[in-house]
Amino acid sequence: MGRDPLDILGDLPNWPGKTAPKNRPTSPKKIKSEEELNGARATIFRIGGEEREMFTIGELARAVERKPVTIRAWESQGVIPRANYRTPVPKGQQIPGKTVKGRRLYSRAQVEFLAEAVKKFPLTDKRTAQLSRFKAYVIANWPK
Repeated sequence: MGRDPLDILGDLPNWPGKTAPKNRPTSPKKIKSEEELNGARATIFRIGGEEREMFTIGELARAVERKPVTIRAWESQGVIPRANYRTPVPKGQQIPGKTVKGRRLYSRAQVEFLAEAVKKFPLTDKRTAQLSRFKAYVIANWPK
């Protein structure tokens, strides 16, 4: 019992650590979508028998730095095409008098395209907003 517990660490060079650890990467690897798409995260859904990486409307909104209500408004006004995919319809009626359809799903290509389009056209200032040019560009080039 006369041994000092720190004697175990005595043969370590430069303890407690003047050099970088050799068994760890210098920085954690982030997923590509989280870096480029403002933290938007994809979810895997089975569509047509194959697993596909899809984004919900909330994650699409995060990627383009808007709110989901803005994305819904763009969809209803025809600025962006309607979502090609939806989640399965929930069982039972959720809101009385409302048709239940399931959540909108967007592919990675659609999310990346819309994020680039929003950066390309200034939409924040109402005086210089180019919504008509933005709409024409999105409709003409929307990925399937």
